[in-house]
Amino acid sequence: MIITFNRKLPVIMARTMWAPGILRGCGARMRVKGTENIDPNQSYIFVSNHQSYLDIPALFSMLPVNLYFVAKKEVKRVPFVGWYMHATGMIFIDRSNRSKAIASLKKAGQLIKKGKNVIMFPEGTRARNSQVATFKKGPFVMASQSDISIVPVAIKGAENILKPGTFRLRPGEVIVNIGTPIHPKNESISDLIEHSRASVIDLLEEPV
Repeated sequence: MIITFNRKLPVIMARTMWAPGILRGCGARMRVKGTENIDPNQSYIFVSNHQSYLDIPALFSMLPVNLYFVAKKEVKRVPFVGWYMHATGMIFIDRSNRSKAIASLKKAGQLIKKGKNVIMFPEGTRARNSQVATFKKGPFVMASQSDISIVPVAIKGAENILKPGTFRLRPGEVIVNIGTPIHPKNESISDLIEHSRASVIDLLEEPV
């Protein structure tokens, strides 16, 4: 980025080089379904289940767009990782109080509307079993306030290659299943959350 002055280049490299390299090194055989649901001319908030550290490279590699993260502003000060995220245009929110959090979500929504596709894990943390936990409302408030479609995504198999709590690798197949976009229009926040969670569960349960 320093050489080219292009903030998008490191994100493209993450999708085309870093993520595939990680997955190959872990013995992950990748398969993606539903890419036809994504319009490259639109911006989305992708919401996914989260069971393994491999979920992030799996999504970076298989989703047909450049992805950005939403992180709390404190991460910006973390050496190397935070510096990289700030330099490449990742989105930071201030959660120090309710009014700042709301303002930060609105600002994040405006950035997404301008062309940034965002990936978020609404469970809040990695699940320790195959169940999809309750979704937190942050991504859905952002989608509703900024009129951005939610795209449900299900990752299946990554937790078998790298189980939570261990770094022992077991090569296998990982499937990324992309659902149809859900527009927030005419849905309450609670309905949007339940609709999105139900869609992720349905995508997980689809036959392989």
